[in-house]
Amino acid sequence: MSSFRFTVIDRPFELREHLGAWDELSACAIEPNPFYEPWMLLPALEAFGRGLPLSLVLVYAVNAGREPLLCGLFPLERVPSYKALPLRHVRLWRHLHCFLGTPLLRRGYAHACLEAFLDWLSDWRSASMMQWGRIAGDGPFYRALHEVLGRSGRRSFVSQSFERAVLRRRADAESYLCESLSRGGRKELRRLERRLSEEGALRYEALAPGGHAAPWIEEFLALEARGWKGSRGSALECSGPGRLFFTAAAAEAARRGRLMMLALRVGSRAVAMKCNFLAQDGAFAFKIAYDEDYARFSPGTLLELENIHELHRRPGLSWMDSCAESDHFMANRLWLERRVIVSLLTTTGNAGGELLVSSMPLLRRVTAGLRAAPQPA
Repeated sequence: MSSFRFTVIDRPFELREHLGAWDELSACAIEPNPFYEPWMLLPALEAFGRGLPLSLVLVYAVNAGREPLLCGLFPLERVPSYKALPLRHVRLWRHLHCFLGTPLLRRGYAHACLEAFLDWLSDWRSASMMQWGRIAGDGPFYRALHEVLGRSGRRSFVSQSFERAVLRRRADAESYLCESLSRGGRKELRRLERRLSEEGALRYEALAPGGHAAPWIEEFLALEARGWKGSRGSALECSGPGRLFFTAAAAEAARRGRLMMLALRVGSRAVAMKCNFLAQDGAFAFKIAYDEDYARFSPGTLLELENIHELHRRPGLSWMDSCAESDHFMANRLWLERRVIVSLLTTTGNAGGELLVSSMPLLRRVTAGLRAAPQPA
């Protein structure tokens, strides 16, 4: 039976001595999440975490005669209130470009590590609640959390739940596309591809493993900034922190063989580009960008078709998370499966948190009733 030691890191530079253990935990996690791996989380802390009350909680299993084993990593943000109520609590930290909040837990230690973490959290900085934001609701982490909460008697409340598109490989890409698109839909996309080829020599490219990633990264940033995201100011290139995060994370991902980038080119010009990050036997579709001068040819959709082909070319890849919102038209049209993403509140034993979480179902019913009630003329 393992006991657990908690190491709380408030300053990112203190993580250096833990990097090897952190990488090894990422490879052995019950559920992959590249957004919480060191090569992506460290640039995010540098770009978006400055000045925030953040702590990285590392949970080590300690066994007599053995080296401590990192079994859990929880990036936490301390929050002074909840929906205008003065309830100090903690939540999993997610920045603007973090599309999954599932913590890293080691296989074989998940239940024991979660039990220890929840016990530890009840005495840490007077936190009334824990917010688990955007965790996978249909995977092994959520099942372990649900079982541990049930055994402990801690209350919980699912504050949000939605489905987002997932791509799971079939026998081959053509089988997948025949299942996801009608015959007429496939014919129309072939027609658009032919029309686009009339604009210049058309080709699909993928960043080769070990290839020089820097030009791809810069080209992607420039392409995204030229589109509607650039006009709105939400493109990565539009802010210093966004550019810093993406260039550092993508470069390190490439060095580790974890960066997957695709491009659709007409002549020498990229008219669509896609960036994915690899994790264990899956991938996460991080961003896609296209040249709006070619919008009539649907270059983004054409590149998504190529993405399906590319996944089926890579024997080590079984699935890809779209990282999209539930109403994303293109992902919902092309990607057949769905995964559940949930956010939930759990209590820590604090009386205020217990009262709020236990009241949430009633508050939700009352709010829904008020919204449904006829409005006075």
